Amino acid sequence: MRIKGLRLEDPSLAVLTLMLLLFSGAAHSQELRYALFTSGPTGGFHTSGVVPAIELAEELINADSSILPGYNLTHTPVVDTMCDRTESLGQYFGTVFSPNPTVLGLLGCGCSVASTPVAEIIQFNSISQIAYVSSSIELSDRSRFPNFFRTYPSDADFAPAVVTLIEKYGWRQMGFITQDEGLFTEAFSRIEKALRNVRVRNTVIPSEIPISTIRTNGRSFFFEDSNTRVFFINTYSDMARQIICEASLRPRGYSSPNYVWMTYGWYEENWWKAKVNPEQVPADCTDSHLAEFLHGSMVLQLVPTLNDSNSMTDTGLTPQEFETIYRTRLEEPESKANNYTFVFLATVAYDALWTFALALNKTNEMVGSLTREDILNKTQCRGSDGLLVPLENFTYSNQLMGCIIRWNLEETDFVGVSGRVEFNDGTRIQPTVQLFQYRLQNDVLLRINFGQTIHDRENQSRELIFINGESNSTIFPGGIPMDGIPITEITTYHLSLVVVYYVLAAVGLAFTTACLIFNFTQRNKKVVKLTSPNINYFVILGAYIQFTTIYFRLLPSTDLIVNEARCIISSLLIISGYCFGYGAILAKMGRIYYIFNNPTTSKKTVTDWKLSLVVLFVAGFGILLTILQVSVPELRPTPDLRINDERGNNTVNEFGIRIEYMSYQCYVSSNVPQTAMLALLFAYLALLQIIGIILAIQTRKVKIKLLNDSKYIAALIYTSSLVLILIGVISFTATRIPNIGEALTSGGLWVVTVLFLSLVFIPKMVSLYRDPNGENVFQTSNTDPHASAKMERALSKTFSKREFDNSLMKENGLGVQTSSRLSGHSPSPSPLLNSITEIVSSIATAPATVADSNELEEITRHRTNGIDH
Repeated sequence: MRIKGLRLEDPSLAVLTLMLLLFSGAAHSQELRYALFTSGPTGGFHTSGVVPAIELAEELINADSSILPGYNLTHTPVVDTMCDRTESLGQYFGTVFSPNPTVLGLLGCGCSVASTPVAEIIQFNSISQIAYVSSSIELSDRSRFPNFFRTYPSDADFAPAVVTLIEKYGWRQMGFITQDEGLFTEAFSRIEKALRNVRVRNTVIPSEIPISTIRTNGRSFFFEDSNTRVFFINTYSDMARQIICEASLRPRGYSSPNYVWMTYGWYEENWWKAKVNPEQVPADCTDSHLAEFLHGSMVLQLVPTLNDSNSMTDTGLTPQEFETIYRTRLEEPESKANNYTFVFLATVAYDALWTFALALNKTNEMVGSLTREDILNKTQCRGSDGLLVPLENFTYSNQLMGCIIRWNLEETDFVGVSGRVEFNDGTRIQPTVQLFQYRLQNDVLLRINFGQTIHDRENQSRELIFINGESNSTIFPGGIPMDGIPITEITTYHLSLVVVYYVLAAVGLAFTTACLIFNFTQRNKKVVKLTSPNINYFVILGAYIQFTTIYFRLLPSTDLIVNEARCIISSLLIISGYCFGYGAILAKMGRIYYIFNNPTTSKKTVTDWKLSLVVLFVAGFGILLTILQVSVPELRPTPDLRINDERGNNTVNEFGIRIEYMSYQCYVSSNVPQTAMLALLFAYLALLQIIGIILAIQTRKVKIKLLNDSKYIAALIYTSSLVLILIGVISFTATRIPNIGEALTSGGLWVVTVLFLSLVFIPKMVSLYRDPNGENVFQTSNTDPHASAKMERALSKTFSKREFDNSLMKENGLGVQTSSRLSGHSPSPSPLLNSITEIVSSIATAPATVADSNELEEITRHRTNGIDH
C-alpha cells in the first residue's frame, strides 16, 4: 500500500508528483464513484477545506496499481450540507435517486448534525458512510447506525481528557456554554457524568440566538453569581466567536491569567477572525482584540496525530509531507475560488478516503478469489440478499455486497497521516487527546502543543503528559488559576480564648486538688464526716474530669483526625464528669430525704458504701450510653466544617476570590440513628436533673445547719439545671460563632464545677476555721443551754406540727409533754430529737471508713432505748 520512493521533502516536488499521479490515473478504466459531502461557509461549521486533502488521497490511490487495479476512484460533485439536517437529507436523496451512476459509499457529511439523519437511513441503500468529522456520541449507537464509520473519534473520548485536566489542576467548579444541538448536549451530558466531584454549571444557547440576547443575558451565561473561573465553550465556532466577544467586553474581562477558557480543537484555523466567521459582532471585537483575549486559553483536540511528523505512513506520505502538499493546494486558484481554507481535519479526511479505498480493494479481492460460501462464513453476511458481483455492477438493492464492504471497513487497520486507523463498532479508537494553548507572540496567535492526555479504558486510568519541554510554569506563568469557589480557610479557636480557659482550667484543677487534700486530711473531723467524705471523692473525681474536658474542647487544631479525637474524647469526658459529680450530689440528697421522710426511732442509717453503689450506677449508665454513641460510626458525633461568621465572609483575595472561613465543630447529623441516640442521652440527663429537683423540693424545709448541707446541694441542682439548659441552647444556636459559643459552653461547665466544689467544701472549711477541732457541732448543754430547744424548733419546722407532736407523745408513752415554760427549768430533749441526733451522731463518730449499717443500727437502738433511764 505504500508508494515506494515517494518522499516529498522538498515542496517543489509537489508539482512533479501531481503530474505523475495524473498520468498514472489514466491507466484505470472502470470508474467507482463515491459521494462527497462537506459543510460550506454558509453553515455553522466550515469543513469544505478538506476537499483538497481528499482529492490528494484520491490521486495517490489511483496512482497505486496495487489498490483497486483496473478501477478509477472518483467523487461526485462536492455537496454542501450547510451543516443542516434537512439540507443534508435532501442532498442524499438527490444523490442516490439521480440518473447518475451508483455510488458505493459516502464521505461526509461535514458535521454531526448533517451526518445523523443520513447515517440512520443509509443502510437501506446497502452503502456505508465514512465520516471525517462527526463526533456525536449518539452516532456510536450501532443498532441505529450500523453502516456508519468515522475516522474522527467520538466525543465519548473527550470527557476523560476534560476530567484529567480538572483533576490535574484541582479545579472544583466549571462552567459550560452549550449550543442547543445534539452533538453538544450529548457531549456535556457525558462530561457532567464524568465530573462527579466537580460543581458543573451549564447554560444552553439556542442555535439561532442573536448576539443581543447573549449580551442581555450575559450574567447567566457567565455564571457571575458563582464566580466561575473555568469555562468550556461547547458550541460551533461561529457561536464561540460571539461568546468570547461578549465575555471580553464585560466589566470582569474574563481573560487570563485569572480565567481559563477551553475550546474544541476541530475549529477552523483563525476561527475568531471575521473573515472565517463573519457573524455580526460589536465593533470593539476586532480580530486583534479577540486574539488578545484568547491568549492563554486551552484547546482540546481529538484529531488524531502521529507523534513523529516525519514518520512514513502506509499511505505513502509522512505527516509533514502531507501538510506541505495540502497547504500548497490551498493556495491554488481553484481552492481560493471555492473558499477552501485550512482545517485541522484534513488529516482524518485524507485517511477517511484511504479507509474506504482499502475496504473496496479487499472486497474486490474477496469477490475474485473466494466462493460465496467462504465469503459468507468469513464476513458473517449470511442472510443478506444479493449476488456476488464486481464492484462496478453494485446496486443499492445488493445487500450482500453492501454487507461485505461494511465488514471490510470494520476490519480496517493501517497507519495514516493522522496515526493508526482502526475501528470499534464503527468509531475510531483514540486513546489520546492532544492539548494546545493559544499564545500571542509578536501579535500572532499561535497554537502550541503542550501535552496530551491518555485514557486507558482497560485499567480505567488517566494521565497528562507534557511534551516539547512544556510544564505548569510555561502554561500558567502566574500560577494555576483558581476555579472561583470560595477559598476555605479553616480556623480554630482564638488564642486568647484558649489561653484564658486553659488558665481557668488549671486554676480549677488546683482548687480540686486543694479540696481533695482537705477532704482526706480532715476526714475524721465530725463536721467533715457529716458530709460523707467518701462520697465527696466522687464529686472531686467529677471535677477533675470536667476541668480536663475544657482542654480537649478548646484544643486549637485544624487537623481532621485531631478534631475527630477531640469530639470523641470530649463527649466521653463531659458525660463522665457530670455523672460522677451529679451522681454524688443525688446520693447525698437521697440520704437527707431518707432521714427526714417519716423518721422513726427504728430507722436504719444509709451507709456510704450503699451510696457509692448509687453513684457508680448513675455514672456507669451514662458512660455506657456515651461509649455506645462514640463506638458506632452511625451514632458518633463527627467534626463538621461550619461557616465561621466571626471572621466575616466578604473578604476577597488579590484574585477576586472570596475567602470563606470555616471551623470544625463536633456535630451530630439529623439522621435517625444519631438523633435517637442523642435524644436517649439527653433524656437520661434530664431524668437525673428532674430527680434532683424533686429531692431538693422535698427537703427544702430541712433547716438543721449542723446536720447536713442540703440547702447547698439544692442550690447546686437548681444552678446546674439552668446551666445545662443554657449549654444545650448554645450548642444548637451558636454554630456560626464558635469562639463565643465555646466561651459560653466551657464557661458554664467551669462555673458549675466550681460551684459543686465550693458549696460542698467551703462551708466545711469555714467551720473548721472557726472550730479547728470540729468537735462542738453536737454539744447541746455546755455550750448552749438552749441548744435542745433550738434543735426541737428546727425539727418542728422540718416536720408538720401534728406529726412532730404525735411523735413526741408516742416516744413518752403517755402522750404527755413536759412543759418547760411551766416548770421554769431548761427543757429536756424529746425522744425523737434524741433519736435523730443519735443517728447523725453515730455517723459523725464512726471511723472514716464508715461503720457497717448493722453497727449503726445497734448504736441507734441503744441510744433510743436509753432515753428514759
